[in-house]
Amino acid sequence: MLINSSFLSVAWPARWRVLAVLTLYALYLPLSGYTVSQFRFDAAEYWELSLKFTQNGHYSLLAFDAPLRGYLGPLLVLPARLLCHLTGWSMLTGARVLGAGWAAVLFGIAIPQLWAQATGRAVSGGRWLVLLGLTFIFWRDYFNFTLSDMPALALLLLGLAALARRSWGWAVLAGLLLAAAINIRPIYLASAPGVLWLLVPKSSPAIGSRSGFWRRSAALVAGLALVWLPQLLINQRYFQQPTPLVLAHQPGTAPLYLKQLTWGTAFQRYESSLVPESYRSLVYADSAGQRALASEPGQRFNSYGQYVQFALRHPVATSGRYLRHLFNGLDIRFPTPYPRQLHPPAQAVLRLLNYALLGLGAWLTVAAWRSRRWGQSPVAVGTLLALLLPCLLVLPTLMECRFLLPLHLLVLAVVAGMWQPGAWWRGLGSPVRRLACTIIAAGWLWGCWQLSEATAGQLRPPSEAPQE
Repeated sequence: MLINSSFLSVAWPARWRVLAVLTLYALYLPLSGYTVSQFRFDAAEYWELSLKFTQNGHYSLLAFDAPLRGYLGPLLVLPARLLCHLTGWSMLTGARVLGAGWAAVLFGIAIPQLWAQATGRAVSGGRWLVLLGLTFIFWRDYFNFTLSDMPALALLLLGLAALARRSWGWAVLAGLLLAAAINIRPIYLASAPGVLWLLVPKSSPAIGSRSGFWRRSAALVAGLALVWLPQLLINQRYFQQPTPLVLAHQPGTAPLYLKQLTWGTAFQRYESSLVPESYRSLVYADSAGQRALASEPGQRFNSYGQYVQFALRHPVATSGRYLRHLFNGLDIRFPTPYPRQLHPPAQAVLRLLNYALLGLGAWLTVAAWRSRRWGQSPVAVGTLLALLLPCLLVLPTLMECRFLLPLHLLVLAVVAGMWQPGAWWRGLGSPVRRLACTIIAAGWLWGCWQLSEATAGQLRPPSEAPQE
């Protein structure tokens, strides 16, 4: 059979994978149905922010003066703007060219490379095609737009892969890539424990090992500094803030993350929307959270300490809210950041497939951990820390599916890279065990569906959506 051929059972060269991804998205994106008029919201903001580098009539990296965003995300949009200027193409076409490139980097290079280093084995061509197909099913239309999620994650994964190599040169590159990811998506600062885990040697602390550690540490810091220095100069010039990190708030206003804590208490889930009857926002209320929030001064959190005290007063409700946010963030109802229909064709199939993969991925992860298949790999542990800690940090916020992109792609990679359906089915043995497994699986799908529908029943009009 073709699936058993050597072509699919061996790992493909990176150039083949990149070519396959570029071909797939070059064929699909022009047929995805989006128009220039639908290039809105965050995508349009990043496109317009790229003009700030030339707002004084000439190019200057330090002309970027937006406090909510890092300079690097808009800077990476500039090649698409230049392409559109030279060719006369629309910004949507330029964004698609850029999106196809980021898809090739993420799926063709970053994920396969880090998977090979974390597991000790390269992903075969057949399993990689399964992964490519699954990621296409769930995330394909994100590459129509100049959003920060895919580039930031690709850079983070490449940075982790570079850091897992034991030389100072790779550490410099890792610093550049990790600093870029954090500048584009500041939440990835939470990946720091995973980065430190990869940096610290796990062997005996010999003299050579210690000196190598300090060389790699210095190289990593040098890479970080090269990317963060322009942000430091920007913050000092325009906002009088001596920090190399993105401010993520307007001067004189509360930090965006603090606002997100309020929004995440009052609402369960959010989607940007092109649906005519719910234009701009699909926002789903948390009635219990809104009632609890009503007792807070101004019905919002004015400090992080106030939120911690609120969470400690309502530990059960807060824990339940985090679990709902986790499910809602993984409950992909649309393969796009900007849905055009509330119930597009085949949505039920997409949801059921997703629930099945989530259950399967959880089972495979537990099985791998119990067998110590991952715990014995420092790269696997560091990678998991770096990917999961940012996801943990967004659980209290107003949940969007893209916030849990690292976790969902991890689930898809685990299923594509580890599941052996034939061996699994034969391992169940007796018909009774197979029937029991089928009943459990049906119950899982039913439970996920009911949880999703309960959230969908809390849809509110766009006028109730939180405002920055």
